[in-house]
Amino acid sequence: MTNLTANAPFTNLVKEKGVYTWEALKDYVANLTYGRTSNPKDLSLVLKEERGTCSGKHALLVCVARENSIPDVHLMVSAFKMSGENAPKVREVLEHFHLDYIPEAHCYIQENGKFEDYTRSGKVFANIASSILDTRELLDPENVAIEKTAYHKQFLENWLDDMFLPYSPEEIWRIREACIMSLSE
Repeated sequence: MTNLTANAPFTNLVKEKGVYTWEALKDYVANLTYGRTSNPKDLSLVLKEERGTCSGKHALLVCVARENSIPDVHLMVSAFKMSGENAPKVREVLEHFHLDYIPEAHCYIQENGKFEDYTRSGKVFANIASSILDTRELLDPENVAIEKTAYHKQFLENWLDDMFLPYSPEEIWRIREACIMSLSE
């Protein structure tokens, strides 16, 4: 067991929730409700509002790992083909816009060389692993909302150029938002 001993902002919030080890924190985060917080730029809200997306949950984990000098924990993002196969709730939206898939950005952590996903309990990463188009590390977990969105929008623009689809970047982002809303239902 790796005890969370730091006297630091995120670690103190975790301890207020009665979580005292790294292993317990990963389980705790995985079991929080999936959904956006009221301000995605404030990672403390993942704990205070007891909810979060893949970005907030994993960025929080990386911040706590850094506060506690837990080595080899990295915040990762992958663009993957979100489709009706790996995300059945988006099937109707994609069909409406005549798309087989839409690139979605998903955050998770890499710990000791192994990809770990605490978005929900269960194996979320395993469901998308075969659909990954690109992967990179996000270096500033406290600014994950900005860094991930910039990466995602740039990836979508490049994808639109390559696929010759009849949508503008703004339209494809709105379609993506409709997919995300369907996942939250």
